[in-house]
Amino acid sequence: MSPAARGDGPVDAASIVAAALARRLTWLMLVRTLVISAVLGLSLWLGSGRGATMAAPAERFLLGVVVATYAATIAFAVLLRRGLAPARLVWPQLAGDLAITTALTYVTGGAQSAYTFFYALSVVGAGAVTTRRGAWTVVAVAIALTVAVGVAAWARLLPLPTIPQVAPWTQSGRELALAISRGVGALIAVGVLAALFVGELERSQASLLSQRQVTADLVALNRDIVRSLSSGLVTVGPDDRVLTINQTGAEILGEVAVGAIGEPLETVLPGLTARLAGLGPTGIVRRADLTLPGAPPRTVGISVSPLFDDRDHVIGRVINFQDLTELRRLETIARRSERLATVGQLAAGIAHEIRNPLASISGSIELLSQSAPTSDDDRALMAIVLREIERLNGLITDLLEYANPRPRALVELDLAVVADDVVAVLRQDRTWGPLEVALEGARALPVTGDAAQLRQVLWNLARNACEAAAGGGGHVTLRGARDDDGVTLAVVDDGPGIPPDRVAHIFDPFYTTKHKGTGLGLATSHAIVAEHGGTLDVESVPGRTTFTVRLPARG
Repeated sequence: MSPAARGDGPVDAASIVAAALARRLTWLMLVRTLVISAVLGLSLWLGSGRGATMAAPAERFLLGVVVATYAATIAFAVLLRRGLAPARLVWPQLAGDLAITTALTYVTGGAQSAYTFFYALSVVGAGAVTTRRGAWTVVAVAIALTVAVGVAAWARLLPLPTIPQVAPWTQSGRELALAISRGVGALIAVGVLAALFVGELERSQASLLSQRQVTADLVALNRDIVRSLSSGLVTVGPDDRVLTINQTGAEILGEVAVGAIGEPLETVLPGLTARLAGLGPTGIVRRADLTLPGAPPRTVGISVSPLFDDRDHVIGRVINFQDLTELRRLETIARRSERLATVGQLAAGIAHEIRNPLASISGSIELLSQSAPTSDDDRALMAIVLREIERLNGLITDLLEYANPRPRALVELDLAVVADDVVAVLRQDRTWGPLEVALEGARALPVTGDAAQLRQVLWNLARNACEAAAGGGGHVTLRGARDDDGVTLAVVDDGPGIPPDRVAHIFDPFYTTKHKGTGLGLATSHAIVAEHGGTLDVESVPGRTTFTVRLPARG
């Protein structure tokens, strides 16, 4: 997995370490403030009980230490809150703690002071916020300060105020050395414990970082897998509200997926809630088709299964779906082609068998009309017979052309020129009354095909459009387009449209919505376009019908 898939690992690790250090610094400031407040507050209270006042130098010094501690804590907290790197606050805080402890130790008796344990607290704090090396550095500094402040207080080297009851200079040299030794020994022992604590803390932090990285990798892998799925994936909660939608699902659903998180499932996949109503929370749906509303409507294949948590409790549903619109369209075309082929074979056989008797009947009627005198009624009947024979013969000719078309004469041609000729003829034809027939789009539509057959296709489609437009708005438009995949010519009319239940059968042979149609025009056109390696599709809504011819570009 690439670093981009996981996120920037080092940056994440550094941020985790910084966050942990910030938390430990916060606790260190809190503990320091509580300890100083409790210990020095108690000392001031005890001093006041012995008659000391805040006007005394020592008491004023202790109060100043408390105030300085509060001020430093507030300053560090503000800097930390404003985003200053926690690592830059570590040593200033440790140095401040050592300085405060040193001052307190001096004024309260030096080596005899009860506050020397603050040095041990500083060592523990260093172990919490630094490395082993940092902890031992603080131990060394604390030992040096313990020795220095003990000697300085005993020898009165600094003119600092001291508590009246404390007189470190009254100690003997042996007593001073013994007190300093106890303090140094305690610091060394605390340093060892702090070093062990730092080691465990570093190991725990390394383990935590490793576990977080593994978790982050798994989350990223899961996200990448879901994003890379070729099918849509939607998860919903127990209330059937959308929890997640993957990228492919959003692409399939389009605008419906925008802002769909938290919306009811019915908003995203209309009609699915009704199918799930009687299944219960553990119900399963396998490979069901769902038609989504739209223009044009789309068909998606749906599979639904329960969503379980790590304790096998049902917490929702997982819905997997794919866009099957194109697949279902191809299946429809394949079924139609099979029907056309079967009907074509049957029609060819029947047409040949019918044409011979029709020729005999027609010849016999001709002879009867010439061989003997006939009445006007007889001649009228014979004319009807001949006319119907001619109509049947035309139908049979259409059948034979559909079932056994002549070989294609492939040439390079411009479909736009063919469309322009068809439009010119239609503009002069007043069969359907006044119509507006227009040609729009690309000036050149180069294809390779049979000019006569393609002209027949456009003529059939344009005549049908004119007949439909005569019952509607009276506008017919032939619109050409060209792209890398080929050329497209759409025939659009603003007639009443084709009912939805008839659109699926519009290319079936002998299926027609006209009173005098044979149902072979569109079937023949569809077969011709298919033989040229193209497609013929129809979209119809009230007030608008579009037949679209798509052909490969000239090869």
